[in-house]
Amino acid sequence: MSATFLVFYRFKTMTPEEAKKANEQWKEMKRSLPQGIELMGEYSHAWGTEYNGFLLFESETSDGFMDWWSSFKDSIRWYVDHTHTIIARRK
Repeated sequence: MSATFLVFYRFKTMTPEEAKKANEQWKEMKRSLPQGIELMGEYSHAWGTEYNGFLLFESETSDGFMDWWSSFKDSIRWYVDHTHTIIARRK
């Protein structure tokens, strides 16, 4: 059964050089998503929240996403201040 993950994110304040590095790292992450995990959408605003935007992922299994997510979150921790994840299972 597939699962959907709505991930809100908030950036830390960055220098232009840090923002460039973060953008390059983000592009690389999108190219190297593990099999079974798909980035369905990227949204650069989350009006009405304290977040800069949100991501919408779909995964074949919750376990597969969670295994990947912990290592991914460690890699973005230097420029993402906070995340909040909502998980839903498809009927």
